[in-house]
Amino acid sequence: MGREAVAVCRWQGETAEVKALLEGHEIILRGDIRARISRASISSFLVEGETLFLVAGDQQLGLELGQVEAQKWAAVLGKPLPTLAEKLGVDALHPAFVSGEVKDAALAEALAGAVTNAPDQAAILIAILIDEADLAAAIKLARAMPHCPIWCIYGKGKHATVSDSTIRSAMRASGFIDNKTSSVSERMTATRYRQRAV
Repeated sequence: MGREAVAVCRWQGETAEVKALLEGHEIILRGDIRARISRASISSFLVEGETLFLVAGDQQLGLELGQVEAQKWAAVLGKPLPTLAEKLGVDALHPAFVSGEVKDAALAEALAGAVTNAPDQAAILIAILIDEADLAAAIKLARAMPHCPIWCIYGKGKHATVSDSTIRSAMRASGFIDNKTSSVSERMTATRYRQRAV
């Protein structure tokens, strides 16, 4: 999870109190000033007193967070963003068994060199869900691979063909609990599930 604070914000000529959230790939401003600022667009940042200043694109953002919180935000911003492969927990030593067809370029890149065709050698199960039949197949496969967490990968927003609530309800009813989410790309998102301890 990211950081969250109420702050006085200066952005694009406006000043207002906002709820600011520092998430994995973006800063979200809610309140009288509303914006989503991609962390990839941030070219520089610094803390002066109680304020975090950063440059995103050609705009400057100022957040009066308090000295301690501003330093904590700066520390997070100073760390490199994790790759999708790192977020999914896959690499050559921790390969994934994939159910479904990988059509998303970002997912394909993350899985390059980190896939096995042997379920018993997999560290992670990746299930690409296009419809409810894929979901039923994923649940059956996950039950056969209790040693692996399962990442359900599915469309988001206008690209969703099976809803997050449908997936969550089916997974929970089948004895799984969700414990992590991750964006995959502009079109896809992911939720990780584990079987509940008996």
